[in-house]
Amino acid sequence: MYDFLLLASLIAFLGAVLLYLRHDAASLSHPASFYLAFHGFIFVLRPLVARWYEFDFVYRLYGFQPSVEDKITVILGANLAMISFVLASLAIGSRPFRTVEPSMFDEVRRRLMWPILLTAAFLTPLAVGSQIGNWSRRANHFESMVRDAATGAAVNIQGNGWFTDAALMMAPIAVMMVWLARYRWWGWAYFGGFALLQAGTGTRNALVFAIAAIGIAWLLERGRKWFDWRAVVLILATAIAFNQIVIDRGGAVRELFDDDLGPRYVNEDELDPLEHMDFANLEYFEYIVYAVPQRTGTYDYFAHTLQVFTEPVPRAIWKDKPVGSPVQHFSLWDYGQPIGMTASLPGIGWMSLGYPGIVIQALIFALIFGGAYRLLLQNRGGPFAQLTYALVIATSAVGFRDGTLLTLLRGVPFYFGPLLLAAGLGLVMAMRAPGRPAINTGHADTPTPAMRRKAMAEKAITGRR
Repeated sequence: MYDFLLLASLIAFLGAVLLYLRHDAASLSHPASFYLAFHGFIFVLRPLVARWYEFDFVYRLYGFQPSVEDKITVILGANLAMISFVLASLAIGSRPFRTVEPSMFDEVRRRLMWPILLTAAFLTPLAVGSQIGNWSRRANHFESMVRDAATGAAVNIQGNGWFTDAALMMAPIAVMMVWLARYRWWGWAYFGGFALLQAGTGTRNALVFAIAAIGIAWLLERGRKWFDWRAVVLILATAIAFNQIVIDRGGAVRELFDDDLGPRYVNEDELDPLEHMDFANLEYFEYIVYAVPQRTGTYDYFAHTLQVFTEPVPRAIWKDKPVGSPVQHFSLWDYGQPIGMTASLPGIGWMSLGYPGIVIQALIFALIFGGAYRLLLQNRGGPFAQLTYALVIATSAVGFRDGTLLTLLRGVPFYFGPLLLAAGLGLVMAMRAPGRPAINTGHADTPTPAMRRKAMAEKAITGRR
């Protein structure tokens, strides 16, 4: 029965992709494309590989064994999430993105040049300091982190989470620098420094975010719906970098500069292809179904979202700050050892309310990313709006993987703060220059000086008014 369901899931996925490609709004930049890529790899391709090689690493690590019924529930729930997200995101973002006059990019880049450079000058020292601190924590086995016995969550008992995450600001700054340089080779110098520092931390999210944002910004600026050879090169570079960092969690990079005492949890050579934990959302979802509500006796009822209110407060200020959500109906650590678990969008939905929870969680994420597509690419569509959208949609990969609103909100100050600061500086500079119009972040068809000059020339030639 399970084998039949895996085949049916493959057929359903291919059918969904074919129907999606016939939609007017279909493009690589659309949120539906990002979710289909996530679902196709995690819940269609990898389950087939897992069945062939009989993956058992996560089961042994977590100390559980899902039943056939649990595994069937996971495949059905994953497909329900795919259908719900794709339909909802297409209903919200139902039209193709606006194309933009090339001259508008030149004008916006000219006005944002100094704001972006000043933003980089202000924030880079802080971000680099944070990166170096993260190197030290990784090399010394996260000496400042303690795992809470009740919840299994890692708690920072020495540092400040805001400073630790400040390293993420290098990612959007790298995107803006490449965009400002019109994607020419010299614009990648900052990106190269960021990539080296990020690789040494052993984490991949910020690097994937930056490469995805650059690729989408490039396609939108060129008015292209699908792959360009440069985008393919970026994807291959991402895959290679991701795999290398997975192997030793950045140890090889750190050892170029100093001795590394970071742990080697797993010898990747001992695992089957795709068996390592970075792609194991299938097994994580199975663990959730194994526990909730069979062993917990209840669902979470979306109580985990309450952590968005407590998370911003540093533990140094709030000594009795709850570990995790302030309201918890159960602990998954009572039923196994879910170390490093990322639940995924359908997994969080199931934990919240079963199948209805999956639909609700998918609709929430579709509203976020589909709404961003509609606002920034359909209704506005200017150069600044396209750059903003590239940053927004680049967060979807980790959002779909973790499945929580908290993950998205955690990244807002760091992934979008530099862009907002640059925009604010641009507005201040525009106000200090009398007669100079502000940065155009509105409709793509707003006339630029070049467009007005062209229209005046046409009137002079043809005699039309």
